[in-house]
Amino acid sequence: MTTRDARWQLWAGTSIDRPAWYATASTDTPVALIKAVTECVSDPAPLPRWREETYSYVKGMAQLTPVIPPRSSAPTPLDVQRAAARSPAALPASSVPRWSTTSRPALPGPGR
Repeated sequence: MTTRDARWQLWAGTSIDRPAWYATASTDTPVALIKAVTECVSDPAPLPRWREETYSYVKGMAQLTPVIPPRSSAPTPLDVQRAAARSPAALPASSVPRWSTTSRPALPGPGR
């Protein structure tokens, strides 16, 4: 906006003269959109962000808390793959062929 015809002004920071960020909306902006933006901005729930994406001018205005994901009780596919690579495959107790590509000798018996 190039003029002060804004109907709605929303800003955050410690001073209106130097806000950390601001938003303006004209008379033609739908009220539902302004309401949605206001609700999202004023929501006290933590908002995940990468540390590299928090700029130095926000220091002192934001509370940074490291997020440690909970450890799942079920193994992930990567856990299973790593475990399989660490332990050798178990060999059967005795070598028993399950199939063969050779012919079996004829069994002796009547009629043969």
